[in-house]
Amino acid sequence: MRSALRAALARFYRQLSLDESGTLELVLAEVLNNIVEHGYGESGEGTITLSIVRDRRGLSCSVSDDGVELPGDCLVPHADGEAQRPRPEHLPEGGFGWFLIRDLVEDLGYHRANGRNLLAFRLPLRPPKE
Repeated sequence: MRSALRAALARFYRQLSLDESGTLELVLAEVLNNIVEHGYGESGEGTITLSIVRDRRGLSCSVSDDGVELPGDCLVPHADGEAQRPRPEHLPEGGFGWFLIRDLVEDLGYHRANGRNLLAFRLPLRPPKE
């Protein structure tokens, strides 16, 4: 997992500000850690595919895995629609990681087909220098 994370960051190193690079690292670390820890459980074995493409709107990212299905409440925004910071003591285990992901990315979506999970999101970036 660490090598995939380092490779993803290295690929976009010269195109991202320090803040953007830190945000990408945080989001990918949370997503990948959730897959390994919760999707593969005790075995810790499976296949994860990571795809990142830069366009004028930012980084479009997709993560696919063959672990267990993602619980539906992970991607549900707050009832009031506002991204208020929750108090850690009121969150279920892992809840703050999903809050961070929802807070930092746009166009977050998930579906499961043919035994695979697909999580897609966009990380907004400053426009590229031309």
